[in-house]
Amino acid sequence: MTQPAAPLTFGAVDGLGFAAAGGLLGAARKSAPYYPTSLGPLLELLHHAASGRLPLPPGGSWLVENTAAPMIAALKENRESWVDPHDRRTGFIRAIRRGPDGGARLTGFLMHAKRAARDAARLPGSTPGQLIAAMAELESNIHEHSDAPETGLLAFRAAQGTFEFVVVDRGIGILKSLQRCAEYAALPDHGKALTAALSDGVSRFGPDSRRGHGFRQMFLGLVDLYGSLRFRSGDYALFVDGTSPDLTTAQLAQKPALDGFFASVRCRSDAAATGMN
Repeated sequence: MTQPAAPLTFGAVDGLGFAAAGGLLGAARKSAPYYPTSLGPLLELLHHAASGRLPLPPGGSWLVENTAAPMIAALKENRESWVDPHDRRTGFIRAIRRGPDGGARLTGFLMHAKRAARDAARLPGSTPGQLIAAMAELESNIHEHSDAPETGLLAFRAAQGTFEFVVVDRGIGILKSLQRCAEYAALPDHGKALTAALSDGVSRFGPDSRRGHGFRQMFLGLVDLYGSLRFRSGDYALFVDGTSPDLTTAQLAQKPALDGFFASVRCRSDAAATGMN
């Protein structure tokens, strides 16, 4: 009997990651296949695969691609950037772009994302602009902090009432980045590093650098919206959800090891929420 597909959630991705680490992927297949319903879990799964921590089996036996098929195909083709030509509601761009007009292509991509947040997700007022500013800031962090900008990716997806984006790289991770600053050299683990990095004004350039304010812009953009946020680096995840989410309600949990840094932000213009942890 064919196993019915189940939604691909962050919990499912964590389960596959733990199974891979424990050499139990064969048993994990019993719960497959999964179908993606949101951007974050899909890109975290593909991130594990790109790092070699979670091989995707042939024939799509873990993943029913459904509406995500065009984006997955564009990623497999190693496209530098892509926006769905049919509805412009989904797209990605890589942190390293060839040619002198790479900055202009990033600007154009961010304009696509802003229009999707405004016209498809129908986010109110200045919210689309604030979230796109946060996306741009996080993309610049890949170049400044990851030591591997060639692995960086920025992606978005919009649907009625919902906008989500992901910023990811396979670089050195938050802990090693912050430990380069004497102020944060004693951070003991990835969980403490994630908490510090998301705090306003914290940067590996030091507390007097006037840097480290990118996450503040993101949280301001989520005022009066229901947001679900997940940040990953090393063997920890920090997640926050709720209306007008902020770090006072953040939760930390140990997760399967993940290379670099992964940020997933999903917001809704109504009070209905989809669990993301």
